[in-house]
Amino acid sequence: MTELINSLPDFTGVFSDKRIDKRANQVLSKLNLGRSSSVRQVTQTDAEQKSFYRLFNNESFTEEGIKEGITDRCSQLCKGRHVLSIQDTTEFNLTSQQGRKKADSGLDRTAKDDVLGFMLHSSLVVDADKTTALGYSCIKVWHRETDKPIRHERNYQQQQIKDKESYKWIESADKGKEVLKDASRVTIVADRESDIYDLLAGSYGEQTYLLLRSSFNRRLVSGEKLQEHLNNLPVMDEYELELNGDIRKDIPKRKAHIELKWDKVELSKPEKCKNKELPPSTAVYVVEAKENNNSKGVLWRLYTTHTITTTAAARQIIEWYKQRWHIEQIHRLLKTDGFRIERSQLEQGWAIRKLTLLALMATLRILQMMLAYKDESEQQSAEDAFSSEEQSCLGMINNQLQGQTDKLKNTATPSTLRWATWVIARLGGWKGYASQRNPGPIVLQKGLAKFYVMFEGWRMYQNFEKDVSTR
Repeated sequence: MTELINSLPDFTGVFSDKRIDKRANQVLSKLNLGRSSSVRQVTQTDAEQKSFYRLFNNESFTEEGIKEGITDRCSQLCKGRHVLSIQDTTEFNLTSQQGRKKADSGLDRTAKDDVLGFMLHSSLVVDADKTTALGYSCIKVWHRETDKPIRHERNYQQQQIKDKESYKWIESADKGKEVLKDASRVTIVADRESDIYDLLAGSYGEQTYLLLRSSFNRRLVSGEKLQEHLNNLPVMDEYELELNGDIRKDIPKRKAHIELKWDKVELSKPEKCKNKELPPSTAVYVVEAKENNNSKGVLWRLYTTHTITTTAAARQIIEWYKQRWHIEQIHRLLKTDGFRIERSQLEQGWAIRKLTLLALMATLRILQMMLAYKDESEQQSAEDAFSSEEQSCLGMINNQLQGQTDKLKNTATPSTLRWATWVIARLGGWKGYASQRNPGPIVLQKGLAKFYVMFEGWRMYQNFEKDVSTR
């Protein structure tokens, strides 16, 4: 067994009851087949269905226990690696099922005051060199209380950072530093919402680095504003940057002509920062990637504590920041068209939240297949995701799906994960033409679910053939 399969946690010994450990492992195994997050759909008998429902409603089966199992496994896999810890937040809207959900059971306001649901902030860990998804270093699940005052009423600007919801960025960085302490290096990657002085000026040790997208035109110690300073710098590099497409927004994959600048700057501590322990200024490098002749194109201003003195180092920062796309795909996969958490029929909010944590782990397998298909060097074996028996079934399906022309052939090397991903994607509705964009997470999730239905029938036939031959 290799990294992909081993990224799933083993809950044995995590909970106080061995039966809970066993059931948790069974549910995670079922979700890993990609069929659904519906308890009814992943179970095969009424007895199994009832046992799963009892598990999610059992108070001893805790969110903290699930998170501990997940982060412990990630910690083991990250030893000796340079990893990216990619943070992002999403919310789950269960307003349409408000009448079915029990009150005071882990659901309430989200970032939108009129939405019933909960929020999830997770840190996806990816190998910086091999782009292998390894797990999660921190997971936070919460909701806002109905009677919590709005920002203006609680004088939000004057609050200490620990009392603000935005503290999640710092909390996740601190937790990640602890979980990933045996990694050779950790680079924390986050989008504009993380542009917080308390995070930028924090202390993370020699092996932990920040890579955050700028949101504010911060004042520098020199008296300039950041944007003014960057505008006065000459363009230091120009190159073609490949950008991912977005099917939801009908944005195709494309190449952008990028102008690159970078410099070391000293950021002034803003007056609204109430943490007296932080220094009056902090030094960071800033890398600006700006798309030439496109006012609505790429404009990324990225803060980093990595040292940037060469073109290669600046381009590397841009490539690492692009990996944020992975966690966006993970969150998308949890929702309507993927595991459909927002359509869960579980009545208890606490149960839905626990189901979400387990589904979060099941998404890793699909992300790994996406990454394997992008890797034209075909370094990963199909054994990383599929047993030898499953590969035999995939081979049979592959022969049926391939067309007569080269355009509809699976050109990947047999028995590689890229080859297996082509088959799964075709089952999920992907056409397989070289001109098409690479298969996305929803296609792979649908294909994986369809494959396992076919695999069960194929295995039954194989067993029948063996019985006949031995008579």
